[in-house]
Amino acid sequence: MTQNNIYQKLHQIQSKLTHLTKLKENKFQHYKYVSEYQILIALKPLLTESELTLTFSDKDYADSEYDTFPTFKAEKVEREWVVQYLKKAVLTNSEKPEEQLTYHFWATGQNTDIAKAKGSAETYAIKYFLQKLFLIPTSDNLDPDKLDTSKKEIVASKELTDKEKEQVNHFLNKHNFGAK
Repeated sequence: MTQNNIYQKLHQIQSKLTHLTKLKENKFQHYKYVSEYQILIALKPLLTESELTLTFSDKDYADSEYDTFPTFKAEKVEREWVVQYLKKAVLTNSEKPEEQLTYHFWATGQNTDIAKAKGSAETYAIKYFLQKLFLIPTSDNLDPDKLDTSKKEIVASKELTDKEKEQVNHFLNKHNFGAK
C-alpha cells in the first residue's frame, strides 16, 4: 500500500469540501456568514481520515526572517484596542511527521477590551486561513447567483406582489425612469 504525500492528502481534502452554507447571522450589520465552528466540524473528520494534523501557534520570531516585527502589536485607537500579530500554522503528515507545510499569516482585531480584540483576531484569522488553505467555498441560499440554473428560472418567473410593483414604480419614477 502506497502512502500519499502531504500534497496529495491536502488535495483529497480540498476535493471533498464542496461548500459550506452561511448559517450564522450578524445581528448588527445583518449579513450571514460561515462560522469557525462550521468549518472545524466539516474539516476535522477529513483531517483524521487523511492522517493530517494541523497546529496553530503565535509566530515565534526568535530565529526567523520576521525578527524585525514585534511579537505582538497593540495600539489604542480612540476607544478601541487594535491588535496585530503573526500566526503560524503547521500541517503535518502523521504517517511521515518530517513531512510538513508551514504557513504564516496575520491576525488583526479590534475591540474596547484588549483580550476580546485578540480573541477576535484569532478567530477571524484562523477561519479565513482554513477557508483559503482548504479551498472551502461558501454560499448563501438567498443569493440567486449561487443557485443552479433550474432554480434561477423559478426565481426569475416569480410574480411581484402589488406592494413590490408599487415600490419598483416609485423607485423608477423617483429616478426619472418612469413611463413618459
